[in-house]
Amino acid sequence: MIASKAAAAQSVTYEPIDYDEFLQRIERIFSLDNDAPEIAVANAERLAPVAAAHRILTNAMSVMPVALRRKAGGERQELTARPDLDYVLHSRMNDAMSPAMGKKIMMSQAFWHGLGAAYIERDALGRVRELIPLQTAGYQYLEDKQTGQSWYAFTVDDMVRKFQPGELLLCFFETYDGKHGRGILDIAKDTVATDRAAQKYLRKFYSNGGRLSGIIEIDADADGKTRSKVRDAFNEYASGMDNTYKVAVLDRGMKFTSLGVSQADMQFIESRSFSVEEIARFTGIPEFMLQSGKQSYNSNEQQQLVFVTNALVPHVTMWEQEWAYKLFTDAELRDGCYMRFNVSALMRGDDATRSKFYQTMVYSGIYNLDECRALEEMNPMPDGLGQNFFITKNLDTVGHIVSGEVK
Repeated sequence: MIASKAAAAQSVTYEPIDYDEFLQRIERIFSLDNDAPEIAVANAERLAPVAAAHRILTNAMSVMPVALRRKAGGERQELTARPDLDYVLHSRMNDAMSPAMGKKIMMSQAFWHGLGAAYIERDALGRVRELIPLQTAGYQYLEDKQTGQSWYAFTVDDMVRKFQPGELLLCFFETYDGKHGRGILDIAKDTVATDRAAQKYLRKFYSNGGRLSGIIEIDADADGKTRSKVRDAFNEYASGMDNTYKVAVLDRGMKFTSLGVSQADMQFIESRSFSVEEIARFTGIPEFMLQSGKQSYNSNEQQQLVFVTNALVPHVTMWEQEWAYKLFTDAELRDGCYMRFNVSALMRGDDATRSKFYQTMVYSGIYNLDECRALEEMNPMPDGLGQNFFITKNLDTVGHIVSGEVK
């Protein structure tokens, strides 16, 4: 083994490059100014409001459990006839990831690139074995104009592979035609670029010791060499954090005129806050969830409900319909089978809101006590006591109220 490693090391070849090309490669890897598609995400996620919006949306989609249901007349029954779907949706999406991680990856790809996709791997009998999220950066939508057949092309294991839409679970962040997606890097491109420029300015401002650029006037004719020497000498004295607030002394009639503007004049902090507002508008996430705006508890609680209703429910509805259509058979769909993402899981950490919700549902005769206990991972009440439904009128059972009985 050691000999093979040595042989491999000797087979390495080196290609000389000039200094300018070396600098360009370093700039390509590390610079915030680089707009190359392969590192556009790395640039954007360095911005706090964008990273926060990504985390909030992907986490919200990942924690919602998926229920398999069947509509039979007026009843909603739990579907137990598909153990393959139950396993991939509740135990393991594939060998490498849990269902929560898989949903988070799909939403992440949709957030950045407009499209999240997962390959549906089936066995010989058509049962679902695995759901495998794909990297959708640079994906292509291909269509045969003559036959109308279409494919999605992705780079998988360094190879371009084409999939038919029926082989994939597809979720869009935004779409205008149901075929091509638009992510945050498309719809908020100008906002992201502006905030990146402001972030770069701030970094450069402080790394330069807060010194602004300007002009040094010399009361004499100076050639290029002299001008470079004066500029270098001034930069050496006045640049850098160690030289901040030092007093510069100019001789020989020199005069320094600042070309920059102050932080206050630029209203720099306000400009960064504006980017938070813009990301909130693009994603539908309230500003308080991005650690900005008002922090009133009552107002934030209402905005949280608005976030779920206006931002999450549209994504959830599209996922439910797409997953049911692709994962159930035609016969199961005709038989009333469907999927339901449990949005109530988002209230898991809020005891007060969850308790109030349960109380309202029980008092209205919608949930019984055992159903509420099941949502809290608790066993049913003994002797079937939790199976009764209640409705407001001295909190009696529905049967007593309808029959006119009085306890």
